[in-house]
Amino acid sequence: MAKKKEIVSFSTTLRRSTKEVMERFCRRRGLKLNHFVEEAILERLEDEMDKEIIESRELEEVVEWKAHG
Repeated sequence: MAKKKEIVSFSTTLRRSTKEVMERFCRRRGLKLNHFVEEAILERLEDEMDKEIIESRELEEVVEWKAHG
């Protein structure tokens, strides 16, 4: 049986203009505001984690591959 996702409430403060732009954006595209905000947060987290991985790998030694044949 699939687990039900736990939903929690999250509160933040935004400039009124930011909220209005988000609401217009979501309304025009038929998106739920909550879904849009959650996806934006997840995307940012993923980008930051990818950036950390890339930065850590930049410190690794470079290994050159020789062609066999």
